[in-house]
Amino acid sequence: MKLEELEKVGRYIRQERTRAGLNQRDLAEHAGLSQPTIHRIEQGTRPALSVTELDRIARALGVPMRYLLRGNPVADRARVAPRTAREATDEDLNEARRLAIDLLALDDRLAGSRPAPSPSVPSAPPSGRPVPVTDAEEEGRAAATALRARLGLGLAPLADLPELLETTTHLDAGAMAMPGTVSGISAVDPARGVAVALVNVGDVPERQRFSYAHELGHVVLDDGVAVDHLRCGRSPREIRCDAFARHFLAPLEGVRQVWERTAAARGPAGEDGDIDPLRRLAQVARHFRVSLPVARIQCMKLGFDLPPQCQDALPTNREAAWRFGWGPEYEAEVSAAQQISPPRRILECAVRAYEAGSLGLKPLARLLCTEPHDAETRLEKAGIRPPAAPEPRRIDARSMAAARRRSLHRNDKEPSRA
Repeated sequence: MKLEELEKVGRYIRQERTRAGLNQRDLAEHAGLSQPTIHRIEQGTRPALSVTELDRIARALGVPMRYLLRGNPVADRARVAPRTAREATDEDLNEARRLAIDLLALDDRLAGSRPAPSPSVPSAPPSGRPVPVTDAEEEGRAAATALRARLGLGLAPLADLPELLETTTHLDAGAMAMPGTVSGISAVDPARGVAVALVNVGDVPERQRFSYAHELGHVVLDDGVAVDHLRCGRSPREIRCDAFARHFLAPLEGVRQVWERTAAARGPAGEDGDIDPLRRLAQVARHFRVSLPVARIQCMKLGFDLPPQCQDALPTNREAAWRFGWGPEYEAEVSAAQQISPPRRILECAVRAYEAGSLGLKPLARLLCTEPHDAETRLEKAGIRPPAAPEPRRIDARSMAAARRRSLHRNDKEPSRA
């Protein structure tokens, strides 16, 4: 390679190492090279780089060798929109963005040149048009209503939201380990039409569901957000996606029906009479599996007269669940929500590739957010193993030497041709 090519390869290696969350010493250990060697390669000061060394580095990083020779095309073209708290740091954002891009890159690698199906969601106005704050709520509501109608969901609560997103909109959804300041992130590969929506596995179930719906809003509304990391308030696009999430999860007419159905119910001691307004609000939240603040906003938009106890500081969903009788069920939902759950289509493709021997263990372990030996143990328990490596052929050196001597002896006996 020429000097400029070595410098470019070194830069690509450094980028992939950073995305993998490794330092130079880690990469050197995994690749069987020294840390000074990795440093010189990344700096482009090493005079030569063999194919064997490049292959070992690529295997250690769990990426195709072409990413180290020509760069990661997915990272250059992906559009990413994280949903963060104001105190999120640049390091938090980069970690979440790296996770989303790694998923898109893995899917691109597994699919090869085969295009993925484009998300089948209704389009919104062009992304270049500014979104006035006054229109954000109505545009979010209209898009959510249209999508519910298109999917035939009626006013029913949404049960398995990731399943719904993947099977009806081709939006790959999953719960992954992310920094605590990041609730969710959406990423789109425009070249292949692949979109992923990830939520934080550390969040409570109702927050995860809202994040799923919010990230779906980014795709449905096609707002083209590159990075929405706001420290001075929420943008109109974020407000619009929040509105989309509320109306998609808890449509107003459905909230009205649940509220009216709970107007008269048996009290804690079996007494008839008007139900506690806070309990009614909690039942709305429970029915649609949203937070109490989301249920309150929807009730207020319907014009319900909420007492001060429903307008001031609300209890958490966990507190309300134990107060009103469904605490054990809520705790079971929390336990289920805390399990790592990669996008199902991508995980299925990765497991098939691993079983076929075309994908190594490290990329699959990274997808499962675990160490390689843990991932291998879990897969083996499920009866999934890569193809056995062919047994090396043993060479009989004595037989080969004897055959060579006989061949030389025959050549010596043959008369030379004039």
